[in-house]
Amino acid sequence: EALIEHSGVKVAQTVGVPHPTLGEVVVSCVVPHNGVILDTEELLAFLRERLASYKVPRHVLFFCEDEVALTGNAKIKAGELRDLAAKRLAGK
Repeated sequence: EALIEHSGVKVAQTVGVPHPTLGEVVVSCVVPHNGVILDTEELLAFLRERLASYKVPRHVLFFCEDEVALTGNAKIKAGELRDLAAKRLAGK
């Protein structure tokens, strides 16, 4: 919810991605508004101002709108987004 407050963020979903030593890390997946270029550090600073430190995600990944699968009710398919984020973090 805090990410949606940023003027450049169109869609945001936070997911847990498996991590070999920590078990899981929090990753925010962001779709920026058309024509907006967002910076990871800018978004993390924005979140640090609004959230407790333990709620700030470890990673922010940017996606195009067509990469984010939606359900029939226009909700983000979190499972598919989690898999996509894990692949992106693994460099695949």
